[in-house]
Amino acid sequence: MATNQSVRFESESHLHCVMCFIAGQSGEKIVSIYPHRKPQPKASVKEPPAQTPVNPGLCSKPTLTSMPNQGFGFGKEQTEFDIDLGMLAYVFKTQEIACNDGFDMKINTQRFVGYPKTWKTRGGCTNYQVMIVFALKQGCDQHTASAYQTLSNKIAVSLVMLQNYFGFLEREDKWADMADNMTEPLREFAKTSFIVNPLMDMYDEVRKRGNIHKYLINFVELGFCDEAHALSRLNVVPKGRQDIDDIIRKMKPYHGILLLEDVWPTPDANPIVAKLLSHCSPDRSILDMSTASGIPIFEVFMIIRHLLQWTRAILIYPLCNTNIYTSATSPQPLDKMAEKFAAQFGTTIHLAAGLSHFNPPKTLETFIRPNLPLHEQGVRAKLVVALLRHQMLMQLHQFYYILKPYSNAELPKPKEECPDELKQIIAKSALPHDVRKVVADICGSMLETTAYSSVKRKLTLLVKCAPMMDGNYHLEDIKYKNNLDRAEIEDVFKSFELVIATFRRPDFVAE
Repeated sequence: MATNQSVRFESESHLHCVMCFIAGQSGEKIVSIYPHRKPQPKASVKEPPAQTPVNPGLCSKPTLTSMPNQGFGFGKEQTEFDIDLGMLAYVFKTQEIACNDGFDMKINTQRFVGYPKTWKTRGGCTNYQVMIVFALKQGCDQHTASAYQTLSNKIAVSLVMLQNYFGFLEREDKWADMADNMTEPLREFAKTSFIVNPLMDMYDEVRKRGNIHKYLINFVELGFCDEAHALSRLNVVPKGRQDIDDIIRKMKPYHGILLLEDVWPTPDANPIVAKLLSHCSPDRSILDMSTASGIPIFEVFMIIRHLLQWTRAILIYPLCNTNIYTSATSPQPLDKMAEKFAAQFGTTIHLAAGLSHFNPPKTLETFIRPNLPLHEQGVRAKLVVALLRHQMLMQLHQFYYILKPYSNAELPKPKEECPDELKQIIAKSALPHDVRKVVADICGSMLETTAYSSVKRKLTLLVKCAPMMDGNYHLEDIKYKNNLDRAEIEDVFKSFELVIATFRRPDFVAE
């Protein structure tokens, strides 16, 4: 089953093959193509039988003959694209003025992208070219093509830098000339080249994982992510760059992150990243992580932006006992997910049983149940994290409207009128006109049992929050933007619940 899933995932990748093009002192060559798929054999066509001339004494026209072409060299290698490598190399060679810019070409049904760069021999003045070419499948969008162009640029820049250090491309070009005289040039060049194996590894990693993080020639660090492909592998709803940018713009300090994999940076990576990840947990907000790690919140935002764009994390709300969760409309097949949950939880809990706990919606505290044994509580907490990670669970948030009470509502009947000061606050507010009288009566009724200063404080907070009580802001957002305490603002809304309509739905920024 796992093998079938891996094959299916690889078939979803847009990457078809990778090639290395070098134009050196002896001309242009494609010195590496992986995987090298030979053309499909074509059905043989029977030649029509020779016709006997009407006049037996008339000889048939002579046919032109030519010497057979040389049967070896890079250029003679046939490909699945109905064109040999020699012709592809001729097509890929770019005018020098167009180098250092994206290359995008379609031949038949195949799309080829790259980023040509120029290089020079040490001490020389002639410009040559190098380009890593990616063949992409049909249906590839422009964003994905641009991403592979960027990867081509990164690899080419690395190769040129290595050339400037110790003549890397000069040596590769010489080895290519030697292999060009062999009957199997691609295989012979792969024996000596330092380019071929890294490109093969990159191809395999992108097809299997959707991203790359490795060192080229153990010297230059490279990173790349095919976002939609990587997210599909992690069973997360694919999001394009525009979607991720929208999420990042709306991200607030009260949000949290959930790592999709236990991925840690390389030892030579920025130590601040490792420090932040050591303080990262599902029950901590971005602000909490900043405070605990001592990293300025601006830097925390930048690191989280990086994690989101490289499919290392998703945005969530920190786990809290009062959080309300319900089963999500997941696009992932449940049978596939059931196998993943069985691998993680064994026979302890089944995916269907876990999802059923949240239908109808339930608070985290009700699900974990503090009266259960600690081990059982831990299993249930891990189940919630796993469901959130695979976007099979979503959190419901409380949203608010200010509305006129329904017709048979029991309206307050204060013994005394609302004081003028409070009436002035109501008159200058953004409260709808049809609720102002009711709000004033509520204040008058509260004054019978509550101190004047407390009633004024509650009214002031209601007026302050009123512009955000239009169904577009949930409690967390109202609390954050008005710098208020949760318990206090919940008490205010409870006091004026007669004119407040509440409803729950997900916050689609995070979900």
